[in-house]
Amino acid sequence: MSPTLKRRRDASTPCPATSADGSTCPASSGIGSGPQNPFKYGLPRGSAVIVLNNPETKVPIAIMDGTLISTIRTGAVTGVCAKYMAPPRSKTVGLFGAGSQCKTQLMALKASLPQLEKAYVYDLSRERTEKFAAEMSQKLNMDVQAASDRLATIESGDILVTATTATEPIIHGAEIKKGVYVARLGNNEVDEELILRADKVVIDDWETDKHRMGDTMAYMFRDGKIDDSRIDASVSDLVAGRKSGRDNDDQLTYTCNVGLGLYDVAIAARVNQYAKENGIGQKLKLWDEPIMV
Repeated sequence: MSPTLKRRRDASTPCPATSADGSTCPASSGIGSGPQNPFKYGLPRGSAVIVLNNPETKVPIAIMDGTLISTIRTGAVTGVCAKYMAPPRSKTVGLFGAGSQCKTQLMALKASLPQLEKAYVYDLSRERTEKFAAEMSQKLNMDVQAASDRLATIESGDILVTATTATEPIIHGAEIKKGVYVARLGNNEVDEELILRADKVVIDDWETDKHRMGDTMAYMFRDGKIDDSRIDASVSDLVAGRKSGRDNDDQLTYTCNVGLGLYDVAIAARVNQYAKENGIGQKLKLWDEPIMV
């Protein structure tokens, strides 16, 4: 890996978004990432706040926690992608990471592919791994086991999911057999060979992702190792039927769903609507009268 790929694991990411027709509230989602939070402070690695604005006046109309929204929607996108990219007879999942993100990944995959029978999870913390396996086995009524090592996890899965803060690849192209679906969430979790080997590559939004410095594919694009033709489809292309996902059982398929602010905004707008309809939440007064107009 190029030395330029080594990066800090902590970050603060602004995610502004709105719909093109103005029907969705313009909003901003600020996501902070502190990898040591679960270990030092008992806090989530990622935390987020979403501010919704009036589509016409742009005045703030709602402030809400975005941590759960962001965590669940990221899992949901992988679940949707699995319908199009996973082997149709998938039975097993290999998970890298025993945090909250892999929990929602597995929840979404099980909802999308109810035939899944077993999952293997691998994390650097054995304690977290075993706790994850016990919790998710009970929650999903499926066999979730703590994997013995990295390679065992790779070899176990029809579907492989990486949701870690790794700064070096944990899955290498040479280790992956044909027919597997790899869903990558972190920036540097797979090597360049896997991306080059994949028969189908699907991205949230390539125009955004190819400028996301710190991301393996963005650096490959910058260095001329891939171009736009390497991307076969976006997630929306699959859902809208504009492009196909997996075409046969032997294809190695790959998705990179780091996430789009638009997902957060769409869900937050629905949460706000539900809250108003059901009298949930607290009213905050920004001012009696604006000081300046």
